[in-house]
Amino acid sequence: MDLPPLTRNYFSSDPDKEYFFRRLCIFLLLTLTVFLYLFWMPLRDTAFTYSLVSLTVGNTATFLFFQGVTTLGSEGFFLVFLSAVYWSVNKSLGFWGLLLMPLAIFVTSEVPKDIVRLPRPEVRGVTVPTYTFPSGHTSGAVSVWGYLAVMIKKRWFWAVAIMIMFLVGLSRTMLGYHFLGDVIGGIITGIIFLAVFFWLANSFVENNIADKLSFNMFMVLALVVPLLLSFIPALYAPNLMGYVAGAATGYLLERKYINFKLGGDLRQHLLRALLGMAVIAAVVLGPGYFSTHNLHLLTFTQHGLATFWATYLAPLVFIKTGLANK
Repeated sequence: MDLPPLTRNYFSSDPDKEYFFRRLCIFLLLTLTVFLYLFWMPLRDTAFTYSLVSLTVGNTATFLFFQGVTTLGSEGFFLVFLSAVYWSVNKSLGFWGLLLMPLAIFVTSEVPKDIVRLPRPEVRGVTVPTYTFPSGHTSGAVSVWGYLAVMIKKRWFWAVAIMIMFLVGLSRTMLGYHFLGDVIGGIITGIIFLAVFFWLANSFVENNIADKLSFNMFMVLALVVPLLLSFIPALYAPNLMGYVAGAATGYLLERKYINFKLGGDLRQHLLRALLGMAVIAAVVLGPGYFSTHNLHLLTFTQHGLATFWATYLAPLVFIKTGLANK
């Protein structure tokens, strides 16, 4: 399998710029944490949240804009977008994004929400079954878009990623899903998760962990660890851990038995995207029976099949249908 992302230069290849931006990131993290602590109650003010929501629902264009923006931090968007990256742009970048995305949402939002157990704003028409702090869309946007920005290392992409992170966080309050304090909490947990992720990735590579474990051991870990974590009492734990298990096992098998090429003409790339996304939608949205009846292992399997399709079955189908080559 491809090794985890290894980089010591998160922001720039220039040591002085790298030092500056690291210190800036630490300053931002500490400032937001202190601000959240000092102004905890005002940041959870219901009247302020209502005033923002009224600006949105009173203007159709504004409402549609924030509805569109908020999807850029959603689990479904990341699943489709990162799968397309895996199929047509960069397999390693797409795979580690597919692995990072559910892990980030699980660690930075789902588990903390179930520990803190704070209610969401009571806004008419907004019904969400989970608790509110911290915002999962915000922490997911910071984690995934931050990961892509660090790996791509383009100034323009950093600008786009930061803008998306900001707008996704803002949209969660403007649409009435979260208090402003929840959004700030999501930024904090997202930054911390991303820092820990890259630290672990560097340690994994530098200690040659990949050389010490066999393929079979990787397969066992890829299935057993997410399955055990799925029993942590968080509402969407089986969904998110299913994604992790499917992505990891699928990628291991793809690297060992298929190793498809990313090349192809525009028609091939478009057909890959259309076919791949259609199956993902059918797998995730089709069997609503599982989620409705809360059958844990079936929900885990259903979501695992979505990323297993993305990382292994889809490349296999692409090769069999002439949309890709080995």
